[in-house]
Amino acid sequence: MDAQKVLVNMTAVQVQDGEENRIELKTEGEKLVTENKTVLTYEETGDLAGETRIEMEGDTVTLSRTGIGSMHLILKQGCKYVSKYSTLFGELDIAALPTKVAYLLGEKSGRITLEYALSMNGQDVGINRLFINYEGR
Repeated sequence: MDAQKVLVNMTAVQVQDGEENRIELKTEGEKLVTENKTVLTYEETGDLAGETRIEMEGDTVTLSRTGIGSMHLILKQGCKYVSKYSTLFGELDIAALPTKVAYLLGEKSGRITLEYALSMNGQDVGINRLFINYEGR
């Protein structure tokens, strides 16, 4: 099936020590629907320039980033996932424990909500919340 051009609105919120850091992004992306999964890809700019790829299949969302900071997380509610986060300064061990993994996919639009506790090299770094809405172009 052909990829559909979409407009992506992403809000990322990181809560650490009671402080909230919010990043918002509006960009173009692509949505591809296969027999088993839906894949959303979009480019990020700025300090963390690179491509983000979100695969949704069943009760699992896979979040991958390539570019300045690269990572691969498998998010299934209640299941801890351990991986590596590659930076310009080297690799860090990361672990994510999702408390919310939800998505609603329509033919022309959809939304994804992810919330997970994140730790790096064994140290808790806070809660990450990711809200993504997309609309067909």
